[in-house]
Amino acid sequence: MTHRKEVEFTVRQIKPYSAKVAVYGLFVVLSTLFMMATALSVSDFLKLLFEPDTPMPSQGGNLISQALEALYGWMIAQGKSTALWLFAALLIVLFFFKNLFGYLSAVVAGVMRNRITRDIRNRMFTKAMRLSVGYYSSRREGDVLSRFGNDIVEYEENVLVSIHTLASAVVTLVLYLLMLFYIDVRLTGVVLLSIPVISLVISSISHRLKRNSKEVQDQGGTLLSLTEEAIRGLRVIKAFNAIDFSNRRYQTLNHEYSRRRTAMLRRIHAASPVSEFLGSTVVVAVLLFGTVLVIRGGSMLTAELFVSYLMLFVLMLPPAKSLSTSIAQIKRGEGCVTRMVDFLEDKSIEAQDESKPAIEHIGNIELKDVVMEYPGQNSEATGVQALRGVDLHIAEGKTTAIVGMSGSGKSTIANLLLRFYEPTEGRITVDGRDVREYSLSSWRSRIGVVAQEPQLFNDTVANNIAYGMPNATRQQIKEAARIADADDFIKAMPDGYDSYVGDGGSMLSGGQRQRICIARAVLRNPDLLIFDEATSALDSESERQVQQSIDTLLHGRTAVVIAHRLSTVRNADQIVVIDRGCVAELGTHEELMAMGGIYHRMASNA
Repeated sequence: MTHRKEVEFTVRQIKPYSAKVAVYGLFVVLSTLFMMATALSVSDFLKLLFEPDTPMPSQGGNLISQALEALYGWMIAQGKSTALWLFAALLIVLFFFKNLFGYLSAVVAGVMRNRITRDIRNRMFTKAMRLSVGYYSSRREGDVLSRFGNDIVEYEENVLVSIHTLASAVVTLVLYLLMLFYIDVRLTGVVLLSIPVISLVISSISHRLKRNSKEVQDQGGTLLSLTEEAIRGLRVIKAFNAIDFSNRRYQTLNHEYSRRRTAMLRRIHAASPVSEFLGSTVVVAVLLFGTVLVIRGGSMLTAELFVSYLMLFVLMLPPAKSLSTSIAQIKRGEGCVTRMVDFLEDKSIEAQDESKPAIEHIGNIELKDVVMEYPGQNSEATGVQALRGVDLHIAEGKTTAIVGMSGSGKSTIANLLLRFYEPTEGRITVDGRDVREYSLSSWRSRIGVVAQEPQLFNDTVANNIAYGMPNATRQQIKEAARIADADDFIKAMPDGYDSYVGDGGSMLSGGQRQRICIARAVLRNPDLLIFDEATSALDSESERQVQQSIDTLLHGRTAVVIAHRLSTVRNADQIVVIDRGCVAELGTHEELMAMGGIYHRMASNA
């Protein structure tokens, strides 16, 4: 079943290029025919040249040599010396066209491979964007990235290139075999008897390649993930003197990866010399058997024709060898195909049902008896319950602050409001209607979010602010930056709004990055603003500047502010205290302080 999926995957990729496949096949056929014409013409020409008085046997020739017989006769009539020059010129012409069509077939195949890998990358990136946040939470980042890098490269180099070689070899072999049958059936029978033996030997060598390849790909993804983790966490590694530990961990995994890859390469490289040895054995058998037939006589196989037969047979060996090598390479590439198919067929996608109505406005939001349990790392693992029976009213035009200890479930509420996840139990409504009645894209289009970690892209300031809104004007971008208190420092940058921010915004301070993210949220003019601990990672001065931007932005808007520092939520219309996944306290700052409960203790310890 898995093998069938892999074949169907490749067939689907090639199908849109059926016309190019046909053109490729035509060029391969023409290239092979010109090579055959070159080989077949040699025996006939030599016979006419050295035995001009001996007529060509009417039944011993072949179609191509008969077609060229008149031309050879004319050449020889010009004199032997001239005939040799003319024949040399003919061979050059035949070789030219053989190589011309060989070149054209390679170009067509290369274009197809390039476009197929382009299509696969597009499909995989589109799928990556549709997969739920939960998919990435339970997987290593390096393993996912390796599917876009190593797997696609392996697929092109091992599967697509091998299919191109395999197709060319099959077409060439069929044409050569047909001509060999035409020359002598008995001699060709010896060749055909050897094919099952060679195929059986090569098959036994490549039998384990598919499984080995998948293991190597999985191990490579883990190795890449470990490398990324180490680079990102280099400060922690150095601070805890864990360099030796990290080195040993990496070297152990790298040793296992190298061992598996070496075992796989042994099998791959064994296919070529084995097939070459078996092919040489068949050549000797054909040479002996053919010589016996010529010596005994009574056969249509003449000495000159046997020379052409041997030339064609020797020419057939390289494609026969590439045939076995290609099969081994395809087996090796099946592992990466399996990984790509698994990725593309994963069901963990967001239900972006655009047939549902678009929401025009987000008003009052209700969480009704909401339970949220994150899935485990695998199907057998027990999930983590983050929320338990949460009832919460988020009033339109008001600011609702959510506070609590780390791990209490604050950010889970933001994830549910953004519909990164759906509640395990209970429901979320807006103005009395379940949010799942609306299309996902329209729902998120009415929300602006600023997270704890500001996510900027390696692009200009203007493009980062207008991210997801390509039609925003420069004036709208500047107005959003002004509201976010970012206009002044942006104009002071070397190229103003056209300045690049670097990878992840590395050329900006933490406060500047966060204010650009706020400007991005402002530009959407959202109905609902979500601030998920937007100032917790900033220093005091940066926090003060960002908080001023947030306060300006919150005026008259529906907002959910998730905060760890209570000083940032004192003026909220409603403060919700979350404790162990439940709503523990609810009220204004003054009301909660008067209760003397969890909020009071948090404020006292702040």
